[in-house]
Amino acid sequence: MENKTCKLKDKCGACQLLHLTYPKTIEYKKKYVIDSFKNEGINVIIDKVIDAKSPYQYRNKMIIAFQNHKGKVISGFYEENSHKIIDLDNCIMHSDIQNKIANFIKKLIIDFHVSIYDEDRRTGLLRYVLIREAVHTKEVLITFVLSDDIFPSSKEIIRRITNEFKEVKAVIQNVNNRKTSIVLGDKEKVLYGRPYIEDELMGLKFKITSKSFYQVNPIQVEYLYKEAINSIKCKGDETVIDAYSGIGTIGLILSKNVGKVISVEQNRQAYLAAIQNAKDNNIRNVYFENDDATKFIKELENESIDYVIMDPPRTGSTPQFLNSVLKLSPRGVVYVSCDPQTLARDVKVLLKSYKIEHISIVDMFCFTKHIESVVVLNKK
Repeated sequence: MENKTCKLKDKCGACQLLHLTYPKTIEYKKKYVIDSFKNEGINVIIDKVIDAKSPYQYRNKMIIAFQNHKGKVISGFYEENSHKIIDLDNCIMHSDIQNKIANFIKKLIIDFHVSIYDEDRRTGLLRYVLIREAVHTKEVLITFVLSDDIFPSSKEIIRRITNEFKEVKAVIQNVNNRKTSIVLGDKEKVLYGRPYIEDELMGLKFKITSKSFYQVNPIQVEYLYKEAINSIKCKGDETVIDAYSGIGTIGLILSKNVGKVISVEQNRQAYLAAIQNAKDNNIRNVYFENDDATKFIKELENESIDYVIMDPPRTGSTPQFLNSVLKLSPRGVVYVSCDPQTLARDVKVLLKSYKIEHISIVDMFCFTKHIESVVVLNKK
């Protein structure tokens, strides 16, 4: 497989491994996982490696930042370790439709003289544009992140976007006037269509909102979830905790194989989307908790748990959560992770009572240094 060329790869920094052939990136990532465990004093073997059949144009979410630079509007991604934006008209990791929409919006922003936010002076309006694509249904959601409630010319801008791109089913206005590197603010309203798009995953439908966590590579995520779900030896009456559950994907897919799933998610928008996803798919044996995973599991009483599936953020879980898992003493733990270092750190705690049965790595983030891992642990 020949590498595609990216004229900005040395500046952007998002795809740190584009200088390698794709097979070499897999070797790099496999070693990264093994070395991360070795640094914690744990020797492991990677039992299964699932690489991507198509390592380009895989990303289903694009975050475009805007700046004024010498009187010119530029838009694109931040240069690595900086707040400097690289002016970008095409990214080989995003789909054609995402690139076309991004370029079209930039032209509209210039044509309608929409002011660009200056983070130093805290003046101007437009901060970011988020584009989310549902790969299986081809639906697109666009979120304009502004510093104020007032969006001049928004009706005409949206009319032109939706006339040009029939795939756009939702346009959201998000207000973020805080001095922060966090992209989205708390306040939102629907400018066009509905507040979500729908995608399909492993036979189920899922609603995706502007703030929903949804895996960035929709093709590889099916392999990832199969690795996690198939590792649970089900008789059909098990009770499973799905911690850090997002919009409920893993728990809802697993639900047909077990007796009961308790899904725990702190983000309220994702929690509400998960409830709706259960209703839409006519699933009645998944119970949803809008709570911090650590707080919930520490207070869990009178419940016999057979398995814990956990898919925490890059920072990993907490010692309190892990120690609570040890007290609950489920038959097994399935840990899904996007950071081998925090994964190894957390697994080391669980090894007090558990042993590693299987480790898989799934290349979700092609040509980056990141790798998704699934570690299956069973009681000693």
